Amino acid sequence: MSEENKTRRELPLKDFEADFEKYFQYEKSPLWKKVEDYQKNLLCIQDVADRLLGHMKGHGVSFKPEITDEKGKFSQEKLSGFVDELLARWAEKQREGTFTDLSTGESMAESYIRARQELYGSYLYLIMRCSLSQADYDFVVGGSLKVRTDFAFLLEQAEWLMRGWCVVKEEDGSKKNQLFWGYDGKFGLHLYRVLSCPAAGHDNGFDLVGRLPVDAPSSLTDEGNVKRNQFKRIYVGRRPWSLAEKVEETPPDEEDMTGDICGDEDGYNTEDSYGEEDDYDMEYSPYDADDYDGDDWERPEYDDGWYEERERQAEKQLYIENLPLYFEHKDEYVEKCRRFVELFQQAGQDVLREFCRDLEEIVALYLAE
Repeated sequence: MSEENKTRRELPLKDFEADFEKYFQYEKSPLWKKVEDYQKNLLCIQDVADRLLGHMKGHGVSFKPEITDEKGKFSQEKLSGFVDELLARWAEKQREGTFTDLSTGESMAESYIRARQELYGSYLYLIMRCSLSQADYDFVVGGSLKVRTDFAFLLEQAEWLMRGWCVVKEEDGSKKNQLFWGYDGKFGLHLYRVLSCPAAGHDNGFDLVGRLPVDAPSSLTDEGNVKRNQFKRIYVGRRPWSLAEKVEETPPDEEDMTGDICGDEDGYNTEDSYGEEDDYDMEYSPYDADDYDGDDWERPEYDDGWYEERERQAEKQLYIENLPLYFEHKDEYVEKCRRFVELFQQAGQDVLREFCRDLEEIVALYLAE
């Protein structure tokens, strides 16, 4: 079909469609217009509410000017004063509308405030102090965390911290708050193991190898945020040693031909946990013995990636070694870390349940002004 004939056939169809739309066009009812206006207003209100809520949670609002001098350099005096200001405003809010305790002459909210104030103050200090240097986090911890100085980052780190809160039952029957994965990897506390005792090395943290709650989940209760019914999701594909099944010792005459008894040396069956044993018969050597041939032996060649990695490791080690030399007010930071961990371990469940909510209120009270 020629283009001319095709165009001649399409023109009547377009005219018909236009006439059809014109013929069946109708005017919207007043009720329907009100519904559309209501939907538009609702979207506007939702947008304003989202922006206001984002502001009250600190998105895009930086606390850096409150803790640095005119040149943008960290100020210990301003940071301490700012934390005291935040807590004082929050404490005054708690006292509003409460009765006075006739025996003490104080507000009945004082016990609530005292149980929380130093814990919250220590945490605010640590997060704000560490947020001023991305390099400190990258070299000491690594990872992909983007360090920020806005209030939203402060609240996000509080939520991450509390996700690991667990309650451990000690041998004497007492209970203590712990972090399931330990303290040293948490932002704000991550510099403690480097700064606490440089003379003794650069790994003097709170966490002891093999002594973390993740290493002994059988001691956990269900009172924290990490529950025992979550273990199968946490220990994917393996069973923790402290939960391994105890097997009965096999009499000598029932040993297999190699003389080995089913189970490990402590009598625990860990076959379902760890699978086949690794082969450790051969010690690792950087130079294979087969490559040695008297005077013709040559050192193996390494690619550029190997040398780059060695260079990065050397740079990281040098940075960590020099960190205690230039980190301002190191002693105050180390003391705040110790005090926070001490208070955290001793805090009541009601205190830790309200940890994130109270920090949100502290931030919101400041941003409201």
